[in-house]
Amino acid sequence: MRNTRRRTAILISGRGSNMASLIAAARHHDYPAEIALVLSNRPEAPGLAYAKEHNIATAAVDHKIYAGREAFEAGVA
Repeated sequence: MRNTRRRTAILISGRGSNMASLIAAARHHDYPAEIALVLSNRPEAPGLAYAKEHNIATAAVDHKIYAGREAFEAGVA
């Protein structure tokens, strides 16, 4: 049977309370997504540690180093 789950990234900026719910839901085989990455705009976001504890890849792109939103979004892409 072919895996139809979509590899998905979650964007967070803090604790990631909604992220935790998505990770829990994705444990079920009938959930349509596999959480492949958690990305934060704050390197110190506590939610990154939570994702790492659940063996999910993490990355941070610090929004403070960019001149504005447009530059930040280009940096994330």
